[in-house]
Amino acid sequence: MGTLAKAFIGIFFLALVALAGIGTVMAGADTTAAQNYHADVMEEIECSNYNDAVMASCIQQAQADGYGLTITPVLYDDMSNVQTAEVILTYQYGIRLFHLSQPKSIRGFAR
Repeated sequence: MGTLAKAFIGIFFLALVALAGIGTVMAGADTTAAQNYHADVMEEIECSNYNDAVMASCIQQAQADGYGLTITPVLYDDMSNVQTAEVILTYQYGIRLFHLSQPKSIRGFAR
């Protein structure tokens, strides 16, 4: 009888470790997706030459996709045109299976 209980406990802990591993891999995939999204937003802002309408559209699209996006113009040229903007993307990092999450952010400069 003791062997049967030990076997069930062993299987339970093995399943728990497997779920934690799957959650960790999924959290890594979410981080990679956020990094790619951040890079795409920065490229779009740079290609639009820091157009205000494009930046507002990126912020709205990020909210629709579940991200928080902040775009702050940092450097201007002599004619008050934006040359550099700080782009901060906020996302939730966590293991969803255990309901553990915390906000993380990715910061970069579009030049």
